[in-house]
Amino acid sequence: MALQSINVGLLANDGTGDDLREAFIKINQNFDDIDLRTESTTAQNAAVGAGFGTYKEQVGSILYFRDLAPDPLYPGTIAIRVSDDGNSLYLRSAQATIRFTDGTNTLSSSVEQVVTFEGTEAARITVDNNTRTVSVDSQLVRETSPALSNNLDVQNNNLVNIQKINDVAMSEVSRAFGFDFGSATTTRTSIIDWVINNIDVDFGTVESATDQTVDLGSI
Repeated sequence: MALQSINVGLLANDGTGDDLREAFIKINQNFDDIDLRTESTTAQNAAVGAGFGTYKEQVGSILYFRDLAPDPLYPGTIAIRVSDDGNSLYLRSAQATIRFTDGTNTLSSSVEQVVTFEGTEAARITVDNNTRTVSVDSQLVRETSPALSNNLDVQNNNLVNIQKINDVAMSEVSRAFGFDFGSATTTRTSIIDWVINNIDVDFGTVESATDQTVDLGSI
């Protein structure tokens, strides 16, 4: 119940206020009501997620909360944002760093700085804001001066549309190796027989160490 007030009248002993018995009845009832109020006042952090709450402890009637302060090593770099539901405080420091490495060299950058990814030669870097991905694409078709540092294994696949090999045009290669030996017949018993019947060959002369000359003639 609500605490009761004692009527003290307009003037002392004017008989308009509560008598002593009535006054002390109200006092006792007020004490009883206060005694039944056993719940103590305290503070509690919103029970969402993980981390440290702003409330620390209660000592007597004093509630202690943690300080929200910047890092002493980097004063003035902390920012505070309240979550949409009002239950959390997000702390953000501009001194946080992100590191990139290729296994040998390491780049450390502040989160406030922009790091640019660049593709060399035929490599192409694509950033997709919708999927929040960075793609590295390297196609040989875009390479203007391709070079190999080791043997090329085509895994039994064909090499097609070749223009030159060591600056020799493929048409010249085809002409050099495009022999047509004709049809095999029973009258041809060896390559010499084929040469005799199809090609005019001048074997020239052979001179020996004894000054003897042999003219092999022509076929």
